[in-house]
Amino acid sequence: MALLYAAGQYANLLERALSVTLSPAVDALFPATNLYDGRPSRACRHGSNAANPTITADLSAFTPASGAATYYVTARAGERRRLNSSSTTSITLQNLSTGFYLQPGGTWSSGVGTLTASVDYQVESYTLCQAATVILKIVVTTGTTVGDWPACNAIVVWGHNLDPRMGVAMRTSTDNFGGSNVLEATGAVRQPSFMMLGNTSYNRYVRLALTGTNQATPWYAEVMPCHLETAVTTLGVDHEITYEEAQIRSGGLYGESYVYPLAAWPRRLCKWRFNMGSTREREIREEVVLRSRGGAYPLLLVPTSTDATPPVLFGRLDAKWSTTRNFADVWSTDLTMSEGFAPTPLA
Repeated sequence: MALLYAAGQYANLLERALSVTLSPAVDALFPATNLYDGRPSRACRHGSNAANPTITADLSAFTPASGAATYYVTARAGERRRLNSSSTTSITLQNLSTGFYLQPGGTWSSGVGTLTASVDYQVESYTLCQAATVILKIVVTTGTTVGDWPACNAIVVWGHNLDPRMGVAMRTSTDNFGGSNVLEATGAVRQPSFMMLGNTSYNRYVRLALTGTNQATPWYAEVMPCHLETAVTTLGVDHEITYEEAQIRSGGLYGESYVYPLAAWPRRLCKWRFNMGSTREREIREEVVLRSRGGAYPLLLVPTSTDATPPVLFGRLDAKWSTTRNFADVWSTDLTMSEGFAPTPLA
């Protein structure tokens, strides 16, 4: 049983994308920013209904350019990225939090490393950076077109009005889906959430591609291209999910009960228990709890990837968190998370 997660600020790659484009075009009253605001109650909607709608993102941190330049890139500690150069060049990439430089082989060192070609790399870990996000300084001395962007292995859709007959896929591209159009993963529409999980892709463009025509104009509460990490930590025996309906209840004159739903789907209140050693405790503490800042930033959890339709949970942790350690160096902890409410269907 594998626990998958993406936690904290900028876990949704749309937050830092150069552009997010809907086809058919977005409805101005329900803008694309609602796709990645972390608030499921605010939806994004296409401006019209048509066959095979898509959402496409340019993940580049800056507009790729040629010639000498200096770029400052905000990245997540531990994030997988690609520094892309179209031909021989001279580049240095420094993590300003640790002072270390990226080397040609993808490692980090205190000595200045000169990069002369594209390189896939991973930002130093939370433990080394002592922060959830860092600033990368990229200095281009000579060369042609240079760019930098994060890797992606999944797209999660949370809260939507998609028909279950719609086909859904994650696709990537090197040229904004001109001649390059790579199928990375497919999925199945589920409520209130579903995902497409594939191999790690370092391509610049990512797309949520739907096949078919929805009965109503599609809307989405959250669409999250991300890199889901596989936790070292495994779940304990305890796994509790409570469903809570947003509703108004009133009683009639003779005791009748009247119930009025306020949201499209119930939200889920979740609790997991973990028994673990010190390495696993650090993973939960740093990669999940501290990144989420007590619910300030959302958390995406897939408790098991072995089910035919794994549950995809998107919400916020409780403000308080604690761990227990005994003398045998065995740790235990609980994670408690509550989802938001998806919006009511739009006409």
